[in-house]
Amino acid sequence: MSQTGTIVALDVAELSISQMLTALDSGQLTSVDLVCAYLNRIAYYDRSGICLNSVPLTNSEALDEARASDARRRSGEVIGQLEGVPFTVKDSYMVKGMPVAAGSPALSKVIATEDAATVAQLRAAGAILLGKTNMPPMAAGGVQPGLYGYTHSPYSPEYLTAAYGSGSSYGSGTATSASFAAFGMAEETLSSGRSPASNNALVAYTPSRGLISIRGNWPLRPTCDVVVPHTRTMEDLLLVLDVIVIKDPAVRGDFWRSQESVKLPDVEDIRPSSFLEVGSDRLAGVRFGVPRLYLGQDSGSHDPPVIRDSVKVLWQQAVDDLTALGAEVVSIDPSIVSDYEEDRPAARGLQAKGYVTAEWQRAESGVLAAMALDEFLHDNDDPALNTWAEVDGTLVFPNAPDHTYTTKGRHAYDWQRLAEMVKDGLPQSYQKIPGADQSLQGLEQARKVEFEDQMAELDLDGIIFPAHGDVARADLFDRAESMEHAHQNGVVYANGNRMIRHLGVPTVTVPMGWMSDTKMPVGITFAARAYSDVELLRFAAAYEKRAHRRVAPYRTPSLPSGQVRLRQQDSALSQREVVLERLQVSAEASSVASGWRLTVAVEGIIMGDATSLSPEQVGQEFDIRVWADGMILQQTDAQAPTFFGTVFASRKRLDSGIHLVVRACHWPTGEVIGQHTLQAVL
Repeated sequence: MSQTGTIVALDVAELSISQMLTALDSGQLTSVDLVCAYLNRIAYYDRSGICLNSVPLTNSEALDEARASDARRRSGEVIGQLEGVPFTVKDSYMVKGMPVAAGSPALSKVIATEDAATVAQLRAAGAILLGKTNMPPMAAGGVQPGLYGYTHSPYSPEYLTAAYGSGSSYGSGTATSASFAAFGMAEETLSSGRSPASNNALVAYTPSRGLISIRGNWPLRPTCDVVVPHTRTMEDLLLVLDVIVIKDPAVRGDFWRSQESVKLPDVEDIRPSSFLEVGSDRLAGVRFGVPRLYLGQDSGSHDPPVIRDSVKVLWQQAVDDLTALGAEVVSIDPSIVSDYEEDRPAARGLQAKGYVTAEWQRAESGVLAAMALDEFLHDNDDPALNTWAEVDGTLVFPNAPDHTYTTKGRHAYDWQRLAEMVKDGLPQSYQKIPGADQSLQGLEQARKVEFEDQMAELDLDGIIFPAHGDVARADLFDRAESMEHAHQNGVVYANGNRMIRHLGVPTVTVPMGWMSDTKMPVGITFAARAYSDVELLRFAAAYEKRAHRRVAPYRTPSLPSGQVRLRQQDSALSQREVVLERLQVSAEASSVASGWRLTVAVEGIIMGDATSLSPEQVGQEFDIRVWADGMILQQTDAQAPTFFGTVFASRKRLDSGIHLVVRACHWPTGEVIGQHTLQAVL
């Protein structure tokens, strides 16, 4: 918060959800204020300047939704716990009326016909959908370019914002860390929720199976896919979980909740009345195990995870913090990791141990994937594309430009073969896939026997490890040495790799600090028995409360246009109803030596009155603010709402136009009465 004289401003950078809600409830700011501030940060840092490219799609209705939220709050009709709080979702989430391309050129014309389950839940709680975040095609990889290019790190241009092999929620990671919204909704199939969280000093929660509905999200590997919230603090995460960890009566489109081989616990039997109750100051009596292989202490693997010396320093600091909280930390050698990865001669994988069949292992990236992809398009029922049979597989994940190696994600799935499978006919249900019952039950049994029983034998309450051993360099597309480094175990994925998701192990990743040499963040991951999620969240909350290791991004500091002027409450304020039906905005951009000179004129029409307000009346009645590409335009005459400014040609931009945000506020009542966004084409 900044203060000059009697003017107090609240900066949205690093602003917590609880701080937002307090200011909203007190009437000091509005949801429209928040949306404008976030749009300005996106325009300044994401679409121009350093061009992080994390939010390629903004919701054109966001300001109208924010205005409706403000009206509800003024009338005392708040509908939910997140009323007025802006958020983003990954491009793989359905948002009614918006593209749902999952980052793939082959799906660029697909429009969502309804909201994904979690989007609907968040909107029902009053949250405002601000935009959609970037991702590689179909989430089948990490930091590779997709339909909208790829996203850069808000911490350093020299390093990736997520793992190269599995970090597909990279847009959410960058956007949430750079304070482009209050929180972001990501996903994970291998490590694509945990990895961006680690590289961006975020909190990420990967739930036990069925606790958060994934209905309405593009599938990749249905046995592994989960929704992952990204937040900047544990408290923010718990507030979001109160809204989305609820029973979804519809199960179609959510593999684990719709399959019939394994009975899952009811959500109501797992969640507390409020997740805010899970916090704890102490971890006395809690015993954590640390797999030696993630600390560089395992010599038996033919592909051991790497760990940078600066990460080792952070790890020891984290152990000291946990010990100070009363926890015991011991080193362990869990066989489940080696067996699952088959990383040494004696290792025996899931199939060798009889947990899954060979047919099922092929089916997971074959017929099962084809069924899930086709079901998604069928249920969305967009006439432009409603079956995977009509998808051009060659366009799903085209090769990255100027790359040194062919991306792993490009060949992880045979997209054209999946289309042919749909044309040839698919099984009527998942249960009809050969080996389904045995293998789904086997995945559950493998976790219980190989992971949870070993935890019991060692008297462990949880497993902890560095989320990453190192961070990949950003020049990997042009430099073979960097590409080789990016493919190392411990770098190519977040530690735990696919085993975590395939066996349904819940995790929470929390910031552990930043590496002294690279200045990049890294997280600590907490894992535990399935459906002990509440206890797991308690462990992470206690650690974060003591450690406070999040460091805000260096490349996206506070902006004047990201600061919201707070209103002072006065019971004697005018109660006159002044509502603007619309703002009329005209903008001109004239070329000058340094770039473009902007002139923006604002006027409006009062609701229910055909008489237009003159520019002078608008200037007298209302506080008008205008921003261009996140920069404040100046009003030279206080009585005339005409604004001027220069957009410099030296600033890089991703789009062909200048992003304008216009907001009008009737100061006598403190009521936001109009808003407008437009793009002036250069």
